[in-house]
Amino acid sequence: MILNLIRKTIDRHSLIEKGDSVLVALSGGADSVCLTHALSSVKDELGIKLHTAHVNHGIRGAEAKRDEEFAKRFSSSLGIECHVLHADIPAIAKEKGISDETAGREIRYDYFKKLCETFGIDKIATAHNKNDNAETLLMNFMRGSSVNGLSGIPHKRDNIIRPILDISRAEIEKYCAENNLEYVTDSTNNELLYTRNKIRHILMPLIEKEFNASFINTVTDNAALIFDDSAYIEKKAFEAYSELVSGQKVSVSGLESLAPSLRRRVIREMIKHARNGLEDIPSFYVDDILSLATKNSGASINLSDGIVARTEYGSLIIEKKSDASNPFEYEFDIISEGYIPEISKKIIIAETDVRKNDGAVYLDTAGAKKITVRSRREGDIFYPSGMTGSKKIKEYFINEKIPRNRRATVPIIEINGDIAAVGGRVDRRFLFKNKGIRIKFISMEESD
Repeated sequence: MILNLIRKTIDRHSLIEKGDSVLVALSGGADSVCLTHALSSVKDELGIKLHTAHVNHGIRGAEAKRDEEFAKRFSSSLGIECHVLHADIPAIAKEKGISDETAGREIRYDYFKKLCETFGIDKIATAHNKNDNAETLLMNFMRGSSVNGLSGIPHKRDNIIRPILDISRAEIEKYCAENNLEYVTDSTNNELLYTRNKIRHILMPLIEKEFNASFINTVTDNAALIFDDSAYIEKKAFEAYSELVSGQKVSVSGLESLAPSLRRRVIREMIKHARNGLEDIPSFYVDDILSLATKNSGASINLSDGIVARTEYGSLIIEKKSDASNPFEYEFDIISEGYIPEISKKIIIAETDVRKNDGAVYLDTAGAKKITVRSRREGDIFYPSGMTGSKKIKEYFINEKIPRNRRATVPIIEINGDIAAVGGRVDRRFLFKNKGIRIKFISMEESD
């Protein structure tokens, strides 16, 4: 029965191809034992090779060691190579400032990825089942998830596959009993400290007893329908994202032209790119960013994982919060070349008696033999050419709509202690006349 269900799931969702090498995440519990045994039973039929991987999280002492030894024995009994990792999850979690659960998940998948690279493994099979799916849906619903979070655990994501996702925990335990398969039980699965365990041991039984005895099937069937609808909307959202988003920036007017469902998905995709990945997040998190888009230029909010969202001259920007640029100051001879690492630019300075319209800065040196190139300082003032009076550089940047995150890297050129140019804008006291210097800033890959 279960083998037929697994075959159908593999075919329906194209989880495995002939010739694949598959790594099974084997904790030693009933779910992963069932998955490992079932795939081993059909491996010749499918034309696949199997590996197993077990992570000893360094949390449960003798019990964790028992689980490790069991995983190795069970794999060996099936003729499967078992890979084992020892990790001090509590120490890693403390160092990173994250929960043990999050640290454990990160370490597991990093390990699985390394095994795939080392042994040429194509797929990672995890033992998520129908009950896990229902529990995840309830968790996501209660914390205010997006529609994506309500569409359940996917059968496949990248190279991660879930062949027993359509099988209930009761069916898994029955399979183990019918095939005389032993398995171990993680004692922490019964502790009510974790939200998932409360849902599993308290909420789900109550729902099944008092409201719907087939709740698990009902909620997972609904999730499949939501998934189909969500996939269609995602397609439209990707088209909108491709059209409207440039780098890390989207125009507020373009965003507001979209239907709300597409608008939210565009924001999520922007966060995904800023984070290099995205877990499902609460809807209010996205709403906060959308509210920000209606505010004046310069408004910003700090998000999790070092992400910042800000408005800037009619655009909404979502990016990784960059470290404040280091202040810099360099002195150069009138005829010289150099490199300014803080702005990743090469500088070429030469005397000239001809001014060209080539993007370079042309200055009268007033007889100076050296110039200084530095970052801006609080209170800097200069006399912009084409304007009357003086101007604070801070105000100049605002008027010229220089993005805030670029202002610290605009080079300030000093001659004899006075500001001669701000980026490409020359101070009128140093306007080029018949002879002076040409200063060109170029990226290293450019040619002068």
